[in-house]
Amino acid sequence: MQNDTVPLGRAPMIGRVAERDALAAVVAEAVRAAAPRFITLVGTAGVGRSRLVSEGIADLRERCPGLRVFRGAVREEAGLQGALARILRARFGLSENADAHTQANEVAAQVMDLFGDRRVDEILHFVGAWLGLRFGSTVLAEAFAEHSPAYAQVSRAVFRRLFEVDAQRSPVMLVIEDAHLASHEGAQLLMELLEGFSKGPLVVLVSTRPEFFTQCPGFSRALGERNLQVDLAPLSTGESQVLARALLSAIENPPQELIDTAVELGGGNPMLLEHIVRLYFLQEVIAMEPDGMATIDLDRLEHISLPMSVEDAVRTRLAALSPPERELLQGAALVGSVFWIGSLVVLGRTGREAPAVWGGAEDLAPHFRDLLHGLESKDYVLRMPDSAIPGDEEYIFKHNLERERLLELVPSEQATALHLVLAEWLEFQLTERNEEQLDLLARHYEQGHRPLRAARCYLQSADRARARYANQKAVDHYRKGLELLGEHDVGLRLDATHHLGDVLTLLGRSEEGLGQFRAMLALAWRLDLRGKGGAAHNRIGRVFRESGNLDEAMRHLGTGLALFESAGDERGIGSSYDDIGKVHWMKGAYEMAQRFLLDGLARREALNDERGVALSLNNLGLVYQETGQYRAALDALTRALELRRAVGDLPGMVITLNNLGTLQQDRGDDEAALGLFRQGLEVAREIGDRRRQAVLLLNIGESQYRTRRSDEAVKILSEVETLCLELGDRLLLAEARRGLGKAHYLSGNITLALNYLERALELFEQVKSQVHLGVARRSLAEVLSAHGPETDEGRRAEKLFRQALAAFSDLGAELEYARTARTLAEYLGAAAEAPGADRAALEVEATQLRTSSEEILGRARRAQETRDEPSMDLSWTDPGIRRPELDLKMPVEPSVIVGPDALDDTEDLTPPDGVKRPPGGV
Repeated sequence: MQNDTVPLGRAPMIGRVAERDALAAVVAEAVRAAAPRFITLVGTAGVGRSRLVSEGIADLRERCPGLRVFRGAVREEAGLQGALARILRARFGLSENADAHTQANEVAAQVMDLFGDRRVDEILHFVGAWLGLRFGSTVLAEAFAEHSPAYAQVSRAVFRRLFEVDAQRSPVMLVIEDAHLASHEGAQLLMELLEGFSKGPLVVLVSTRPEFFTQCPGFSRALGERNLQVDLAPLSTGESQVLARALLSAIENPPQELIDTAVELGGGNPMLLEHIVRLYFLQEVIAMEPDGMATIDLDRLEHISLPMSVEDAVRTRLAALSPPERELLQGAALVGSVFWIGSLVVLGRTGREAPAVWGGAEDLAPHFRDLLHGLESKDYVLRMPDSAIPGDEEYIFKHNLERERLLELVPSEQATALHLVLAEWLEFQLTERNEEQLDLLARHYEQGHRPLRAARCYLQSADRARARYANQKAVDHYRKGLELLGEHDVGLRLDATHHLGDVLTLLGRSEEGLGQFRAMLALAWRLDLRGKGGAAHNRIGRVFRESGNLDEAMRHLGTGLALFESAGDERGIGSSYDDIGKVHWMKGAYEMAQRFLLDGLARREALNDERGVALSLNNLGLVYQETGQYRAALDALTRALELRRAVGDLPGMVITLNNLGTLQQDRGDDEAALGLFRQGLEVAREIGDRRRQAVLLLNIGESQYRTRRSDEAVKILSEVETLCLELGDRLLLAEARRGLGKAHYLSGNITLALNYLERALELFEQVKSQVHLGVARRSLAEVLSAHGPETDEGRRAEKLFRQALAAFSDLGAELEYARTARTLAEYLGAAAEAPGADRAALEVEATQLRTSSEEILGRARRAQETRDEPSMDLSWTDPGIRRPELDLKMPVEPSVIVGPDALDDTEDLTPPDGVKRPPGGV
């Protein structure tokens, strides 16, 4: 019989009552609490996720009048970005057929209606970036354009804020389907995006297969109690029987044997069960007569080929296609999960002779339109209401498994030629060149064996991915583009190696980043491009600086400066002076650091580079703070904050607010410090920067400890520990555990204190941060010494004290040396009282250590008095602890676990791997 006469009944939604009630309960809770809630709908292929979403939405609209639902499906070519863009298009009611100007006007009008005049220009810029629409530039947008991580964070924050504000009018539900098709980077983006929602009656439903959780194992944990996971199980036998009877509703009283066979082979999978019933008609187990009566031949049931799996069912469905239908769908599969009639037309003309006169008789579009209409009625494809290509008709495959199988049927040689045809056609159709379109072009050019065109598209896509902080995608596409370029186009290779190196170092893959910067340096040297060579040397120097290899860092940064000077690159020279100043600072050479930083500041002021001026002022403030020049530090940091606020540099504001907080701690004003840290945390949350949130929470937790609120400190630092584990930041994790150890010690829990301090010490040893390692040894020694000098723990404490003292001496960290010397002197004084101890020798050494400590601290106080500075808190002690708790004023962060340059403000805008404060001293 003909395929298009299969009279399958339209089955109602079978079962899933509990699941539908669960969805309704989550929406009701979001509305009641006026707070975001999440639903993760998980099910295997064919189990009915899409049907449940559609039926569930219809049900929810009845149960919750006023609920607005916006849907977007993840597609392989576009990834999560495309799904979110479709959700925004649905929210604004944009037609793909409208021109960009009309769409932009519609978005602007609706955003103005939502937000009034509250920074609407900035909001439009970031909304436009999601939609591929251009709005006028703003100061804020320009500031973030130079800082790709921050740009991505603000983009996510704007997306969230738009729907949070919109939900205040009436409840909103966002539906993201087929999340398993997102890349690893896309899955992480989805997790971070959802985690940041904080207000409004809003529900986000994520529909996915189980393999999504291999891409993003922390997804459920990140959303916590706000998320309900609904796992779709196969239908029960009873439910499967109801479904089979519904599908066979054209047959009056179908034999039970037909029902039982379909139910048994379907295994509770609705899609598979539907395929089996379809085969009853296709293989004439059931034959429909012209009068509408059915003839059933049960003998044929034993001989037909019934699928044993979803994959078998797909093969059987494709085998039932007519040759023209199969040819059309194979061409559509080559285009992608989305295709257009125009793309099928150019494929259909491939290999044909062009007519002498271009008339209408040879037009293939009407023929393809008819075929597609039939295929849509048989559930192979679905026409979309709008099209990304104006004036064309857009379709998608209903079942991705069918598309994958169709691709396998196209001979590779033929596929290569057709991919090239599609790429050339798309060049003239995709005028916007957004990231999704560049990916599509790159894939077709690559599979069409045009490597240079593919390389350029991959590299442009990588630039866009980098700009929105999709780092892993950027790495993959930079690598792919460079591989396809080979030895061609040196200019593109220089830029691509530079950008790839930046992204790799941002991801903490410093050795790989170094390899790219060295490749960039080799290209620049060969072509005598001194400015590019200076940039490469600076990047290499920064990598060495972050790893603690300061001599090698200085060698490269000095070379970079010389190259910039010979090229007359003033901006590069200013950047080099700032970088070199930082190295001197890390070495404790504060006078030299100040000289270089002031020179860099003057150059940036001459260039009217406000952002660079703010950066130099921030770094100068840190040097002033480190040397006890608190008034100068306050002036520099305050100016930096004002500049950053003026240009809308939110990440920079977070950095400077943190630094001002540590400055207040050094001056002994913990409450003022807490206020500044909380301001910084609020901004960090606004832009979605989780690492800076961790640093600020760490400082807040430490401030709670300093103000004797140990329980609150434990609570906050435990949150930081969890966040650091998710971020994979070992140095911050070590600091959090050291802080937890001290907080538990303060509350009297010695066992837990030792556990955390031991684990912190182990981490510090792994990251090879000598300053942090010295402070961690001292912290652990102070707890161990409580057991008494005559115990094994006491003897280990003495060893750790001496190791820390030697490290601070070698590093030239005078202030930390003084603190450790004073603490060790107290320990030796107690040890002198132990039976059998060499009392005279111990007391002599303790006296020498106290004298040395007082000399250093005395110099610090006199230096402050000479400069008429506010006094520095040099001697804060813990309540209930016999010896001073001195390690809070770490050389990397005075009086705080993580201090000013933990939020390192480098010129290349790459977030640091860890804390960067140098060994200090006054």
